[in-house]
Amino acid sequence: MVMVMRTIANKVGTIQVEGNAFYFLQPLSTFKTDQMDQIQQAYEKRMATLTEQPYYLTAKDLTFQSGQVQFEYDLTGFKAFDHLKSLYFEDKLPYYLSLVRMAKDSSVTVLWQKENFVLDPEEKLVKAAIIENEELQLQNPKSREEAVKELIIISLTSLNRVLGRPRRSDFFEQSEDVIRFAETIFLRLKTLDEMESYLQGVQEEVNERKRLEAEELAQQEADKGRFSFSLIEKLQGRTGSAAKPKPQLSLAKSERKQPKKNPADKDSNKRFLLCTAGVLAVAVLLNIFLTNANENAQATDAGKIEVSEEISLEEVYRQGLLGDDMAVIEALEAIGQDSLKEKDKEVLAKLYMENGDYKKAIKADSELAGEVATKLMEEDKVDELQALEASLEETSPEVAFELAAASEEWQTVIDLRNQVELTDERIPTIVSAFIQTGDLQTAKAFVNEKAPENEEVLDRLLEVEKQQNELEALKTEKAEKQKLIDTDIDEKKIKAAKERMKEIDQQITELEKGIEVIKGG
Repeated sequence: MVMVMRTIANKVGTIQVEGNAFYFLQPLSTFKTDQMDQIQQAYEKRMATLTEQPYYLTAKDLTFQSGQVQFEYDLTGFKAFDHLKSLYFEDKLPYYLSLVRMAKDSSVTVLWQKENFVLDPEEKLVKAAIIENEELQLQNPKSREEAVKELIIISLTSLNRVLGRPRRSDFFEQSEDVIRFAETIFLRLKTLDEMESYLQGVQEEVNERKRLEAEELAQQEADKGRFSFSLIEKLQGRTGSAAKPKPQLSLAKSERKQPKKNPADKDSNKRFLLCTAGVLAVAVLLNIFLTNANENAQATDAGKIEVSEEISLEEVYRQGLLGDDMAVIEALEAIGQDSLKEKDKEVLAKLYMENGDYKKAIKADSELAGEVATKLMEEDKVDELQALEASLEETSPEVAFELAAASEEWQTVIDLRNQVELTDERIPTIVSAFIQTGDLQTAKAFVNEKAPENEEVLDRLLEVEKQQNELEALKTEKAEKQKLIDTDIDEKKIKAAKERMKEIDQQITELEKGIEVIKGG
């Protein structure tokens, strides 16, 4: 079974890889013209200027598919960019150089996205598929320098995105040389010229080391041959001679006679050491005793109230462990929020949550508003969620978001998407809102930015887009058939058009049902 990989590209486009087939699909509406022949000509004209460049793949076909322009490439003989992760550091250097040199050519704009690049193992080059032309504009949120740095770091680590300085544990090879290389590329070098010069220097050092290692290995092999030949000669020369006894290891050092010490000196040294040890022991014990006594005296008065409170709360928490939550809540409330320690405030807020007193929970900890709203939604308690919103002194975006989702106020969900925590539950809800409002392009941009690795959401979004494009194509065809029926006088054509319209109506009904199912999530 051929594995299919799909990802959002160029904000509203799609990259799809099936085996050795690479497809880039971009909505026709995003091109500067809606004429396919002009799009084809613009692409061919651009590629004709790059025939001498080794860094770019040429599409083997351009077609129009359900409202989208499809570029098809053949990847036979190439490997995905992520294959770099499996190579040793030294073997990655030629690919890095080609990447930098590609970026240095300011006359060509490529899509600086990992999935747009492949490796040519024979030429040791990185190559790009999608490039800009007169009719197609590419969206690159990062500069060429930043994009190159990110791609290099991704290939050195287990990361798929670089959101900050990577940790040592992220690297496949954690030697000092590799870490130093990454720090230099990522933090110190600012321009592509600096990167190219640095990479060339590293490559030259590697080549020189390999040359010296090869020479050393060759020398060792030669020495081994000479040693073997010399040994044979010696053995042949000793034939018939008596074997000499093996030399014994010298123990002179251990057997060497030591000068005798004066017994009086020995006794004097003993008495000195014993006296010194005794004095030190007394001093240490005295110091410990005085220190402890002083600390205990200082702590006695200051700790009386705190110890009393600790003992009291310990008894309260013991009641909580026995199941009496209300006793704990009442005791902590009696002390008062302002007098409670942080850990006790957290306990109180948690107990409010567990006992369903959500209003007090949020008052104790405003950050719990989102958790409360989510919990009420999961329990389908919309009325309580509405009552909670009405009782809050300040508006909570999380509560408003969950209420909007429950009442299917999709535009409100979209408007609040940047004010709430994007949990795994909320991202599909936001995508549903975009789908319901028909704004698939913004939905793709949102997923690309906030959840690029959420394949379930991405597949759902792309499937809706595919079916809607097919639906639009069928509606266009239906309108053309209707026009033929109204204007043509050829009975055979009219009959064929009517039969086709019946098929189209059936396909439209099925597609609309399928789209509604997907919209519902």
